[in-house]
Amino acid sequence: MPISYVLATLSRSIVLPGLSRRTGEPCRVVSTRQLVLACDHAGAINISGCLDPRGEVFRVAVRDIIAIQKCLIAHAEELPKDGRVVQTLENLAQASFDYDIGATPYTYCSLGTQDSVELIGAWPSQNGDITAQMLPVCGLLIPVADSIIPPFRQIGHLWPHGDFARPSGSEVVSFVRAPGVMFAARYPLELAARIIVRNVNMWGESWAPGDISEEAKKVAADIMRQCKPRRHTPLTHDTLRSALERPPLEDTGDLRHDYAPTSRAARMIWHNGRTRSGVCLSADNWAVDKLFITPHEWDVESLGRLKLIGKGITTLHHS
Repeated sequence: MPISYVLATLSRSIVLPGLSRRTGEPCRVVSTRQLVLACDHAGAINISGCLDPRGEVFRVAVRDIIAIQKCLIAHAEELPKDGRVVQTLENLAQASFDYDIGATPYTYCSLGTQDSVELIGAWPSQNGDITAQMLPVCGLLIPVADSIIPPFRQIGHLWPHGDFARPSGSEVVSFVRAPGVMFAARYPLELAARIIVRNVNMWGESWAPGDISEEAKKVAADIMRQCKPRRHTPLTHDTLRSALERPPLEDTGDLRHDYAPTSRAARMIWHNGRTRSGVCLSADNWAVDKLFITPHEWDVESLGRLKLIGKGITTLHHS
């Protein structure tokens, strides 16, 4: 079936897990306000890639869009198949994984880049080392069964290398008055399986959060009564047709990119339970300390604390 391409310009920047232009592996975070969408006449709209702030074209690790915030698509234009964007995209390395979502357990969500939040996550290396960092995060991985309007559980934080670290918190209760999730897509089953295997090998079966706590649901409901969440909608051909009729954002001077992750020197980093200056992490800081506990180190006290932390609440506030 013939496929047409549309360049959709967003009203706000989001981030996507980008693929290596050479190997097709997830390798970076791409801040973008321009999505390359592939549309067919059967009604399907998939994301084929995106443009970074310099106009470089990238493939991305997600394809099946679930929902966008209303008014996120500010403008759209049809792309010629022999034009620079489509030709560059087609010449890039194909994804090294299968995009099939099948029974994927995870949804990928992006906040707006102006609304990044400081979160702590941990990454295990193949040799058993664990690095935890506090970083500004815009990309989140959540269970597919959870709503993209909080409360939802945290499965992963998108890190600069384009993959997902294990979060120190278990739940996001509310973004209060901030817009919250701008864009949501299914995360491919093969990539989700890699995360599960990696985390189980390092932290055991108990690494993933349990059910959303009743306390989190109550707090979220109280906040929602005061701060109504933004509405979401599926991305449809009608949405794109409406966007095709709007003027380009360049005409209004409004095409900014504002994602600026902190430099490594400014990050809070722990390696194998120690700070960069070699100071051992205090056991009182359980939210971080638990990230350095592997299954063979668990004792009765640790298991009890893990049970408590699974019911902890992470509320993301914005001033």
